[in-house]
Amino acid sequence: MKIRSITLDNVRRFTDPVTVGPIADGITLLCQPNESGKSTLFDALHAFFFVKYSAWRAEIAALQPHSGGKIAVALTLEVDGQEWRVRKQWQRGSGGEIRAWQGGTLRHQGDDAEHWLTDLVRGDGSGPSGLLWVRQGRVTLSVDGKYGGQDAKGEEHEQRRNLLTMITGAMDDLTGGKTMDGALDSCLGELAQLQTSTGRPKAGGAWAEAQALVDDLQAREARLAAQADELHDALTERRRLGTQLRDLEDPDTRARDTQDLNTAEAALKDAERHASQVAQAATEAALARQTHSAALAEAKAAEQRRKERRDAQGLAAQTETAAKAALDKLTEATTAWETASAALRAAEQDEKTARDHVQRVARRDAAQAAVAQRQKMSEVLTKAEAAETRAAKALAEAGRGPEQAVVDRIEALQRKLETARAVREAAGPKLTVQYHDGAPLLALDGTPMPDGMVHAVTGRSRIDIPGIGTLTISPAQDGAADPVKQAEMALSQALDAAGWPDLDKMRQAALARADALRMAQLAQQELRTLAPEGLQALRNDLARLPVIDDGDDTPLPDAETTEAAAHAAAQALSLAREVETESRSRRDAAKDLSTETRAHASAAAARLDRARQAAGDLPDQHDDTERQRIEALRLSAEEAEARHRALADGAPNLSAATARLNRIRAVIQQRADAIQTARLRLAELRAIIDTRAEEGVEEALQDTRLRLEAARERLDRVSFEVEVLRRLAAALQGAQTAARDRYYAPIAAELRPLLEELWDDAELVWSDDTLLPSGMIRKGETEPIDTLSGGTQEQIALLVRLAFARLLAKAGRHAPLILDDALVYSDDDRIEHLFNALHGAAQDLQIIVLSCRQRAFRALGAPQVDFLPAQIETP
Repeated sequence: MKIRSITLDNVRRFTDPVTVGPIADGITLLCQPNESGKSTLFDALHAFFFVKYSAWRAEIAALQPHSGGKIAVALTLEVDGQEWRVRKQWQRGSGGEIRAWQGGTLRHQGDDAEHWLTDLVRGDGSGPSGLLWVRQGRVTLSVDGKYGGQDAKGEEHEQRRNLLTMITGAMDDLTGGKTMDGALDSCLGELAQLQTSTGRPKAGGAWAEAQALVDDLQAREARLAAQADELHDALTERRRLGTQLRDLEDPDTRARDTQDLNTAEAALKDAERHASQVAQAATEAALARQTHSAALAEAKAAEQRRKERRDAQGLAAQTETAAKAALDKLTEATTAWETASAALRAAEQDEKTARDHVQRVARRDAAQAAVAQRQKMSEVLTKAEAAETRAAKALAEAGRGPEQAVVDRIEALQRKLETARAVREAAGPKLTVQYHDGAPLLALDGTPMPDGMVHAVTGRSRIDIPGIGTLTISPAQDGAADPVKQAEMALSQALDAAGWPDLDKMRQAALARADALRMAQLAQQELRTLAPEGLQALRNDLARLPVIDDGDDTPLPDAETTEAAAHAAAQALSLAREVETESRSRRDAAKDLSTETRAHASAAAARLDRARQAAGDLPDQHDDTERQRIEALRLSAEEAEARHRALADGAPNLSAATARLNRIRAVIQQRADAIQTARLRLAELRAIIDTRAEEGVEEALQDTRLRLEAARERLDRVSFEVEVLRRLAAALQGAQTAARDRYYAPIAAELRPLLEELWDDAELVWSDDTLLPSGMIRKGETEPIDTLSGGTQEQIALLVRLAFARLLAKAGRHAPLILDDALVYSDDDRIEHLFNALHGAAQDLQIIVLSCRQRAFRALGAPQVDFLPAQIETP
C-alpha cells in the first residue's frame, strides 16, 4: 500500500477542505512552521487507519473544531497497482460512515469497508503499522499514548507479537502467532484454575478441593484411630492395674517391708563406724604412693626423651619416602583427568543433538494427536452431562440429615454424661455387709444385699433393716448441682433442639448426609474438571475445533527411537561425567596427599631436631642406683596399701547400706502412692471403655479408611493433570522462544548497514520480552537504551523502524513510514547521516516526513508538498 494524497475536511483548524499531495514513491517532505497543521495531519492519518468510523472517542473528539460538525478524512491509495479512493467521517451519535471506491466504482462501505481497510493495513490480521509511525517528540521505541481504544502498553504488545508473526511466517502453526497464543493461554488458563502463581493448590479449584478432602479424611482417620487405640489401651491397662493393685495390697508384703526397714537402719550405723578407720589407712597409703610416683615419673621422663629421639629418626626417613611416592601418584592422576575431560565435552555435544531430535519428534507427534482431540472432547462432554445429573441428585439427598458439627456437639454431651456417671460411681461411698449366721438380709432401695458384695451409693438411698427400721443415706452434694443430672439435662435439651429422638438415629442420618455431600462434591468436581466454563462452553468448543495440520514433512524416526537415542546419549553423558568427576577427585586427592606428605616430612625433620635438643647427652640406659631407690619406695607404698586393703576388705559397704535404706523407704512410699493412683485410674478407665464401646469407633474407622483410599486416588489423578499442564506450558513457551530467536536474525541483517551509517562499531541488544532493542554495544561496553542521550535514542528508534519497513517491503507489504518532527534531538552531523539512511531505504519504501525545521531539512533533498485548498468529492 502507498499513499498518493491526503484530504482533510473540518479537522481542527482545517474547517475548509485541504489536500496534501501528490505523494510520490521514495521520500516526500511537508515542511511548514509550527502551528501550521502538521500534527493535525498526523493525528488524522492515525485516526483514519486505526479508529473505526462508528467510534466516538477522546482522540476523535480532539480532532473536531470548535464549531462542531462532521470530521472527514479522505485518502487516495495505491494497492497492488490499482488506485483507490477511501473516505471516512465521524460524527457524534450514529452519523459516521466509510466508503471505498476503485476507479469510479463503490466497492466497500460501512463495516465491510472498515474490515477491508483493517486487512489492508494489518495484512492477515496482524501488521506492525504502529511501529512505522514516529510521533513528534517520541524519541524511544515505546508507545506512550492511546490509539484505537487500546492503551499504549496493550497496543505495543500486540504490534510486537504481530510483527514477529509476519516476519517468521508462523502465524497459524504452533511455533508462534495466534494458534500458539491460544494454545498457551488455554493451557495456562486451565492450570490457573488448579494452582496459584506459586504452584500451590488454588482455593476453590479441583486440586485444592481434592487435597482438602484427603486432609479432612486423614484427620478423621487419625482421630478415630486414636480413639480405637485409646479403647484398646484402656482395656489392657485395666487388666494390668487390677493385677497390680492386688499385689500392692498384699499383707505379707507389708510385713516384710517393716522388717527390712529395721535391719537396714542397724546395718548403716555399723558401716559408718568402720568407714572412719578405713579413711585413715587410705591417707597413709596415698602419701607412700605419691612419693613412689614422683620418683618413677622422673625416671620415665628421661626414658621418654630417649624414646622420642629414636622415634623421630625413624619417622623422618619414613615421611621423606612417602612424599616422593605421593608426587608420582599426582602426575599419573593429572594425566587421567585431562583424558576424561576431553571425553566429557564430546558426550555433551552428542547429548545436545539427541535432545533436539526428541523435541522435533514431539512437535510432530503433537500435531498428529490433534486429530483425536475432537473424539476425546465428545467423550468429555458426555461424562460432564452425566456428572451434572449425579450432582443434582446427590444434593437433593444431602438435605435430609443433620450437620456433622451438631452431631459432634451432642456426642460430646453424651461423653460428658457417661464420664460424670463413672466418676460419681468411682468416687462415691460403697457398702459391704458381713452377716452373722442366721441374720436376715438387708435391702438397698428394695434390692437384697448379698453377703460380702460391694454396693456403690450414687445418690439418696434407703436400707431396710428387718426388725429395726430403715437407714437413709443422703449425699453431701445438693441434687440441683449434681453433675450427672446437669449432663443428662444438657443432652436432652440438645437432642430436642436438633429435632432427633436419640443419638443413634441422629448419627445414622449424619452419616447418610455426609455420604450424599461427598457424592455431590465428587460429581461437581468431576463436572468442573471436565467443563470448567460450563457445559454450553464445552459444546461451543467442540463445535469450533479446527483440523490441525502439522505441516512438517522433514523425515524423522519415531518417538521411541529418538527417545532411546536421547536416553543412550544421556547415559553416555552421565557416565562421562562420572568418569571425569572421579578422575578429578583422584587428581585432587593426589594433590592433597602430595601436599600433606611433604608437610609431614617437614614436620618430622623439625621434630627430630627438637628431640635431639631435648635428649642432649643422655645415655641410652639409666644406672642401677636409681633403680634401687625406686624399688625401695615401691615396697614402702605396697606395705601401706596392704594395711589399707586389710581394713577395707573387711569393711561394710557404707554406700550400699545407705542406698538399701533409702530404697526400702522409697519402696514403702511408692507402694502407697501406687495404690492410690491405681484406684483413681481404674475409675477413669471404666468411663473411657464404656464411652468408646458404645460409639462404634472401629466400624467408623474402617469406613473412613475406605473413603480416604478413594479420595487419594482422586487427588493423584488431579495432581497428574497439573503436572501434565505444567509440562505442556513449558513446551509451548519453549516453542515461542524459538520463534523469537528467528525474529532477531532478519532485523539484525537489515539494521547492520543502517547502524554503520552512524556508528562504526555499534550493535543492538534485543529483549526477549519486548522483542525490541534493550541496549547498545559500543567498544565492547553494553549501554541500556534508557541511559543513552535523547538524540541517540531518537536515531536508534528511526533506524529500527526503517529496518521493519524494509522487511515488510521485501515480504510484499509496502507500509509507508511517517515521521512527524522525529529528528528534533539530532545534531547537524548526525542528521545528515540519517538523511543518507533515509535515502538509502527510500529506494524500496515510501517515506513521508513532516517537519518545521526548514533550514535543517533542506539537506534532505526530497520533493515537497503543501496544504492546498480542495473539495471533498466522491468519485
